Amino acid sequence: MNGEVLAGRYRLQTLLGRGGAGEVWQAEDTVLARQVAVKLLRRLDGDPMDAVVRFRAEAQAAARLMHPNVVATYDVGTADEHVFLVMELVSGPDLAQLMRTAGLPSGKLVTDIATQGARALDAAHAAGIVHRDVKPGNLLLAPDGTLKITDFGIAKGAGTETTGVGVLLGTASYVSPEQVRGQSATPASDWYSFGCVLYELLSGTPPFTGPDVESVMRQHLDAAPEPITRTDVEPALGNLVLQMLAKDPANRPSSVDEVTALLTAAPNTQVLPLLPANDVLEVGNWEEEEPAATGTHRAPKKAFPFAKVLVPVGVVLAAVVGGLMLRESVTTDPPAQAVGTPSAPATQATVAPKVKATPKPTPSKTPSKKPSPKPTQTQNPQAALVQTLRTLAAQVRQTQQGSRSKAPREAANDLDRAAEALDHGNTEAAAKNFYDARRRLIEAQQNHRWQSTPQISALFTAVSQVLPRPDGDGNDGDGERN
Repeated sequence: MNGEVLAGRYRLQTLLGRGGAGEVWQAEDTVLARQVAVKLLRRLDGDPMDAVVRFRAEAQAAARLMHPNVVATYDVGTADEHVFLVMELVSGPDLAQLMRTAGLPSGKLVTDIATQGARALDAAHAAGIVHRDVKPGNLLLAPDGTLKITDFGIAKGAGTETTGVGVLLGTASYVSPEQVRGQSATPASDWYSFGCVLYELLSGTPPFTGPDVESVMRQHLDAAPEPITRTDVEPALGNLVLQMLAKDPANRPSSVDEVTALLTAAPNTQVLPLLPANDVLEVGNWEEEEPAATGTHRAPKKAFPFAKVLVPVGVVLAAVVGGLMLRESVTTDPPAQAVGTPSAPATQATVAPKVKATPKPTPSKTPSKKPSPKPTQTQNPQAALVQTLRTLAAQVRQTQQGSRSKAPREAANDLDRAAEALDHGNTEAAAKNFYDARRRLIEAQQNHRWQSTPQISALFTAVSQVLPRPDGDGNDGDGERN
């Protein structure tokens, strides 16, 4: 087809690539004397009708977008057997070619790509268009560093569909969980796919891979991506990518403003874990377990020795709660002064009322018996645990104000229910509510919509050493299995 002229105007010159039902050519616009890109269906005869419909939809969708980060559309038409689309020619590789020829881009370049791609998606979504096929091959990088999104061949306008019922469009490695479940794609789906692209740029592979499409689809639904470990990647960029890959669409960023805010988050911001690196439930076993059966990696699960653990750990819980209360009182109450130590005159607000000195009693000639020491009052260990759960609920509830998630409120309610259940002697129900609260907060923290505090982390660690994990609950929700 080299040299062929379409519609008496566009002379095809060089084949740039093939994909799906379309070919992309570099061509000359003989009327305006400029270089353009021409995409056309290779053949109309024998192609499914919906392929042609999608191609026309691409032209209509792309023509509505005028943005520096979106490939411009100039013309659409038919010639002989071909439907063609005339677009801006971008003299640069797509991101898939970039990774094949130049290796992985620097963390700084990926940050720039993330910002520019967010602008492109914002523009598309503002025009009522969901791209639905965001992948490295559809993101072009111009020589001046400008990122441009292209190929709206399966794009959807608001309220319109161009595919049959049950047809899943998009590339398996970049498709969103909701699309896997057969739901309609939304702007949040594009953000997820873009997160998959950024993850691949940073790690060399998409977040989920497998021997077949089905296994990849399952991972999109229920697997957590591996953390990004490159040393040249700023934590803020890694956090942004993981938040884009949130399973719940509501937990993903939804605008370029949110992306920018996440990328410019304070570098010293630290998300405190709810658990130490090694699960304390494994370290804190009080009875020797039998060795695991041959061929398995888990030891048989034994009943948790709650009664044995409650007494010694109750002292620890009381100390933790007492320490927290002491810390609060130290920061709010005025310091006490030593008796007899001269000090500067106090202000009216801090003058304490004078107390009359109590006269010393006259020693009696008859020796009196030594007073017997008062018995030391100790708090019931179970009552200490109940108090700890209520204190923990209050601490979590205080974090609701600065959180973008309803998880703190729901977790605090779970902790209140755990305290009430334990107060009535129902250890099993208390444990279930406690670990439900813990899972909610871990998920919110992993999605960067909530942040723990040292006090909350300490209390969760202490309580988790006491309450038995509910039967069959082998997953904390933080991706680790016991």
